[in-house]
Amino acid sequence: MKEKTIKTIKGISIAVMILMTAVTAMDVYFWTERWQNVNWIDEHIGWQKSIITCYIVSTLMLTAAVICFIMNIMKGLKKGIIFNRINTSVIYASAVIFFLYSFMQSTVDDVFKGVYVWSINTNMLICPLLIIILGLLHKLAVEASEENNLTI
Repeated sequence: MKEKTIKTIKGISIAVMILMTAVTAMDVYFWTERWQNVNWIDEHIGWQKSIITCYIVSTLMLTAAVICFIMNIMKGLKKGIIFNRINTSVIYASAVIFFLYSFMQSTVDDVFKGVYVWSINTNMLICPLLIIILGLLHKLAVEASEENNLTI
């Protein structure tokens, strides 16, 4: 049963990495194409370019964090470790990156219209907090796993 679960984790992890890479590549391509269709406003052009660039960068950072998390899982499974300590930090970093990504995502639609507005929604606060809770749970799992290995 354990081997079947590990194979499933590896298979899904590879599928996620492939899909994340493909979606991110397409996302960046379409954003660079949409760059030409922005309603550029001379007095806000610096703000507009900054928001679009930050959105693309935060998308890439979020993808990199997910891929890093999965790579750490794969490395750990090779060593027989299910919960490795480094992923706790990756989860916390992902919460911060997701906040920045959500902030840019909620503002970027207005950028294309040429409207100078900063958008805030509740998801940009709730989702990172949920990710932090997952990080804390992962930390507890790491500690329990390490303690279990010491008692054997």
